[in-house]
Amino acid sequence: MPANDETGEKTEEATPRQRERAREEGRVASSREVGTLFVLTAATVTIYFSSTYMIGRLESLFIRIFDAMGSAELSMGGAIRILQEMLFQTILAILPVMLGLIVASLMGWILQIGIIFVSKPLQPQLSRINPIEGAKRIFSTQILAETAKSIFKFTVVGSVSYYLLKPAIPFAAATMSRDSKIILATIFELGFDLALYLLLFLLAVAVFDYSFQKWRHSKDLRMSRYEVKQELKEQEGDPQIKARVRSIRQQQLRQQMIAEVPKAEVVITNPTHYAVAIRYDMDNRPSPHVLAKGRGVIAQRIKEIATENNIPLYEDKWLARQLYAACDVGDSVPVDLWQAVARVLAYVRTLNDQRKAVTA
Repeated sequence: MPANDETGEKTEEATPRQRERAREEGRVASSREVGTLFVLTAATVTIYFSSTYMIGRLESLFIRIFDAMGSAELSMGGAIRILQEMLFQTILAILPVMLGLIVASLMGWILQIGIIFVSKPLQPQLSRINPIEGAKRIFSTQILAETAKSIFKFTVVGSVSYYLLKPAIPFAAATMSRDSKIILATIFELGFDLALYLLLFLLAVAVFDYSFQKWRHSKDLRMSRYEVKQELKEQEGDPQIKARVRSIRQQQLRQQMIAEVPKAEVVITNPTHYAVAIRYDMDNRPSPHVLAKGRGVIAQRIKEIATENNIPLYEDKWLARQLYAACDVGDSVPVDLWQAVARVLAYVRTLNDQRKAVTA
């Protein structure tokens, strides 16, 4: 096969086996933006439904802090207790959000790629510590595209945040002198509005990026025509090997069939081209059946074994052809041939009885 066929251009879509192999190696189509979208959505929804709980926790935390700061008798031990209380209250306040983020992060990946367990990416690879290969990865098209995408996202998020929060700064400053609950409610409201705008933006980015990742993954898995042929050959089996196996199997079947010839009552012949060995065992089978059959060389071998074992050869061209065509080895004789076969068996048994009488 020409070398250019083996290293040809990868123009063919990946076969199911190629995709399965890539998945086993951990090479799947996934988008980080989809995961980010799930996480931000979970954070927004969790904060919206647990805002009252979180505001209450944070308000009690601020009250403890302000009371402690106004206390003239605050000692080192008291300061440590306040810090511990701050940490505890903060954890309780953000616990719903953190749980939501964990679940959303897992769901984002599972919905994209399902659940897979791979070990190959974890195996050490010398190419990863090769400085030349590292430089190639740094300046690869994929890394440059990811960098450009990150800059674009940062610019859009920064711009949206600036234009959304700028009008709210005077209002937020005016509420600083009010009750802590009002301050926290204002912060939550601004954060929720900002999250909604960012969700719309990230939704568009995630749809585009996921579609792009799917396209690039399919492109990376493409195969050359030679690779497709080789894989199909592996799946279907090498024709030469299959032919060899088939030949061996047929030879084994012929050997088993030939070994049954000595059990026959008669061998019906063509006389030269066909031979069919017949046995009628009334105790085990209700009708005569074929022990062996063959034509050409195999027919000659059947007749030789029959002669060696004193099994009569009966010449009937029509019947031999009919039995050979209608029966496989082990089959019963068809009903329409019973009478003809019965006539042969009767003749053979009469002949055997005469031989026994002469011998006696």
